[in-house]
Amino acid sequence: MFDTPGAAEHACLLEDVADAEAFNRRLAALFLSSAYDGRHLLRIAIVGAGATGVELATELLEGHAVLSAALDPTERFTLEVTVAEAAPRILGGLPQTVADKAAQALQARGVRLVVGARVTRVRADGLETSVGDIAADLIVWAAGVKAAEINNGFGLATGRLNQFVVDDRLRASAPGIYAMGDCAEAPGPGGRPAPARAQVASQEAAYLARALTRAGDPGPYRYRDRGSLISLGPGHGLGSLMGGLAGPDFLIEGLIARWAYMALHLQHHRVVVGSPRTALLALSRLLHRRVSGRLKLH
Repeated sequence: MFDTPGAAEHACLLEDVADAEAFNRRLAALFLSSAYDGRHLLRIAIVGAGATGVELATELLEGHAVLSAALDPTERFTLEVTVAEAAPRILGGLPQTVADKAAQALQARGVRLVVGARVTRVRADGLETSVGDIAADLIVWAAGVKAAEINNGFGLATGRLNQFVVDDRLRASAPGIYAMGDCAEAPGPGGRPAPARAQVASQEAAYLARALTRAGDPGPYRYRDRGSLISLGPGHGLGSLMGGLAGPDFLIEGLIARWAYMALHLQHHRVVVGSPRTALLALSRLLHRRVSGRLKLH
């Protein structure tokens, strides 16, 4: 949370399973209480307009729509979602065309985007930012990735985000120690660190698997951006494919982007648990969705 006053006390995190379960319980309680509290209004503020913040905003809208359809008209409430971003635009790591289309899609669905808004304090009732206050009943922190403070106590070189600094072989500052993923500050394009993204961790894992299990020098590690995909709800997505058929930055959107997003998600599962388990997982999720629907209140 980058030492923002009040963030640890008042904002929800989404860094691990325990965080996700706590957020689910709090969100479900607020959803249900908002139907009977007399205000019929729930305000949610998301700090950070990267992929996590943008996709969370759309999922909140989907959940609200499903719940509203099951409520009596007198019990329905309004959901106001605000996304605050310190940078000049949302989805800063993606091409401008993707960010612009995502912003248009979010605003068309009623999401309020506040850019150039650096959060200076988090309160129980909202955010204090460099462009004014944002009222909220629930605050979710989805801005950036910072490794654990404990990393600074291992005697290895670390960067400003507590990540282990590694060279172009993913070697840390002590012999025989390697780091990858969000805990590593690896060299990236243009002399800047590689971004904290799933495809970076996947490429680093593949490189280390070759380097540590095969004889010979695999050469230096080089991150290659394969593009990005963003889910904006059922049947709607956006993405850019690097090195695509139409040039170095090929834009896809709509149902095709949504299918590509789902395929990429399953590909990550296949790498981790193997093809048979991934197939069973995909089938079980399909059957579970057919039976239980999209909204999970437990």
